[in-house]
Amino acid sequence: MRIGINTIVDYNNYGNRLQNYALQEVLVKKGYEVQTIKNLFQSDMPQKRNLVKKAFCAIKDGNLESKIKNRKLNRIRTNKFVNFTKKWIYESEDMITSLDQGINIDNDFDFYIIGSDQVWNYTFSRFSELDFVSYSNKPKISYAASFGVTFVPDKQKNFFIEGLNNIDFISVREEAGKKIVEELSDKKATVVLDPTMLLDKEEWGKLSKESNFDTNFSYVLTYFLGEFTIEYKKYVEKYAKEKKVKIINIGDISDRKTWLADPSDFVKLFENAQAVFTDSFHACVFSIIFEKYFEVFERQSTLLSMNSRIDTLLTSLSIEDRWNRGGDSHKKEINYSEVKKLLEYKKKESMDFLDSALKGIVL
Repeated sequence: MRIGINTIVDYNNYGNRLQNYALQEVLVKKGYEVQTIKNLFQSDMPQKRNLVKKAFCAIKDGNLESKIKNRKLNRIRTNKFVNFTKKWIYESEDMITSLDQGINIDNDFDFYIIGSDQVWNYTFSRFSELDFVSYSNKPKISYAASFGVTFVPDKQKNFFIEGLNNIDFISVREEAGKKIVEELSDKKATVVLDPTMLLDKEEWGKLSKESNFDTNFSYVLTYFLGEFTIEYKKYVEKYAKEKKVKIINIGDISDRKTWLADPSDFVKLFENAQAVFTDSFHACVFSIIFEKYFEVFERQSTLLSMNSRIDTLLTSLSIEDRWNRGGDSHKKEINYSEVKKLLEYKKKESMDFLDSALKGIVL
C-alpha cells in the first residue's frame, strides 16, 4: 500500500522536518511505502519569519557587506535543511501547487495521511483546499493535524466543514483542535501525540550520530522562536552561572555554527544538553524525549497565541509546572519515571488510533 503524506514542507523549520521524518519512519516500520508530497514552499511559516526577522534585526544597522553575508548564511542554512530532507525523507518527484497538479499525482497513492504540523492554520497564506487533499476521492486519515489556533472565524467555517467531512479518520494534536473538529463536522476527533514522540531516544540517536556538532562540554540550550527578551536572557544566564555551564542559543545568527545547525544537529544538541529553556513546542518535545530539565516561556510575538499545543502536551504528562510565567526562581527537577509511564500510555493511545485507522482504510 502506498501512502502520500500531506504536510507542510518547510526547509527552515526543525520541528517540521523532524515530525515529517518521524511519521514516515512509523509508517515504514509498519510495512507501507511512503512519500511526502512536495507542495508550495512555505515561506510564510511563523517560525521561519521570526528566525529570519531576528537575523535581519541583528544586523539592521550594519553595512551592506553584513547584510549580504547574512543572506548568504540563510541560503546555506536552507540548503542544509534541503540536504537533510533528501537524505532522510522520501519526497515526491513533483511539487503540487494547485488542485490540477494534485489530480495528476493521485494515481501514485492508495490513500493519504494529512499531518502532522499546523496544516489547518487559517492564518497561513499558504492554507488552501490542498491541505484537505480535496483533489482526491481516496481514503484519508489525519494524524496529529493542528489548527495552531483555538478558533475558526465565521467566514472560514464552511471551508473547514467541507474539508473535515471529507476525511475518514481524524486525529489532532491539541484539545483545542478536537473541539474545533467536533463543533464544525459530524466527525469525532482523537487527540494524539506529535509523531516525534512516537520514536524513542534510541531511534532518534540514529540522527544525532550523523551530527558533527561539538557537544563535548557542559551547556544549557535555548531555543526561542519569539523574542529572546532581556528578562529571559538574564534568567538563563543566572541558571548557567549557578551550574557553571555555557549557553548555546539555537537560531543565533551571530554564531555561524549554531545558525547553520541542521535537524540532526538539533537532535544532538538536545540529547546532550544539561537543561533547556524555550518557547517552542518541539523543544519541549525533545527535552521530554531525552529526559532533560526544561522550562517553557510565553512566546513574545505579535502573532496569535499558539500555546494550546504546549498546554495539551504538558497537561497530558502532568508537568504543567514547566511553564515559567514570570517567576525568578528555577523549577524543581522532573520526575521522569512518572512522565515515562504517562508517555507510554499516550503513545499506545496514539498508535492504537493509527493502527485502527489504517486497518479501516485497508479493509
